Amino acid sequence: GQWKLSEDGKMLRFSMHTLGYTRTVETKGSIQKIYWSNEEEKTVQTTTSYSIPPGLVYGDIDVKPGRQPGTFDVGESGLLRVEQSSGLFGIASKMVPCGRFVLKKNTD
Repeated sequence: GQWKLSEDGKMLRFSMHTLGYTRTVETKGSIQKIYWSNEEEKTVQTTTSYSIPPGLVYGDIDVKPGRQPGTFDVGESGLLRVEQSSGLFGIASKMVPCGRFVLKKNTD
């Protein structure tokens, strides 16, 4: 992957190649019989899939000046994004949030 500091120096964006990811969430629920109705209790089931397509995933994290000159500190967590095509014929694109990450500093 690559990394780049924003022009104002307040955000670091890195990219990494991914193979993609899909998660399926299944929910079930029931609607109780209403006392004045002759209908039976109904059960409802839905399934939703969330996916990150294969390709680049971008991570954005805040950056601030460090205690010593020439150093910097980064935030404790950041936002993961994927680039999604939009518009007529997919010409335009936008960055869509797809998750979060937590930074673990190694001081060894």
